[in-house]
Amino acid sequence: MSVQRIPLSVRISQEDADFISEVRIGDANTPSEKIRELLKQARLAHTQEQDYAGALASVERFLQAAKHHVLQAEQAHGVHSSVLARLFELLPDLLATLIADADADADKQALQVYEEKVMRRIVRLTDAVLQLAVIGKGAAYDDNVLKHLDNTLQLAQVVAQRQAA
Repeated sequence: MSVQRIPLSVRISQEDADFISEVRIGDANTPSEKIRELLKQARLAHTQEQDYAGALASVERFLQAAKHHVLQAEQAHGVHSSVLARLFELLPDLLATLIADADADADKQALQVYEEKVMRRIVRLTDAVLQLAVIGKGAAYDDNVLKHLDNTLQLAQVVAQRQAA
C-alpha cells in the first residue's frame, strides 16, 4: 500500500530554516525528510500512550544532544565528569517513571505505589552522587563542586541521629 503524499507549502523564518538544515534527525537528510520526521515524532508524542518504554525513549531522545555535546567537549579537553555521566545514566529512568506512571485517575493506593517507584529512583540517584563524594578526587571537572553536598551530608547526620534516638 503506497502512502499518498500531499504537497504542503509553508513559510518559515531564517532561524528555523537554519535549524532544519543543521539538525540531525535519524536518517533524514533533506529539509523535507527532516520535517516529515519531526511531524512523525510530534504525532507519536501526541497520540502515543506514555508507557515506560515510550517515555524512556522520549527522554533519551530529549537528552541525547546534550549528552553528545558534553562527551565531545570532554574528549576535546581531555576531562571527564562522573557527576554528569551518572546524571545522564540515571535521569532518564527517573523522568520516564514520572511520566509513564502518572495517572490523573489514580486512587490513594496507586499514588502511594507511584511515589514509592519515584522515591526508589531518587534514592538511587542520591546514592550515586554521594558515592562520588566518597571518591572525591577526579569525580568532577573541579572537585570543589562536590562541596555542594556538604549540606546534604549534614542533613543525613541529623536524620541518622534522630533515628538512633
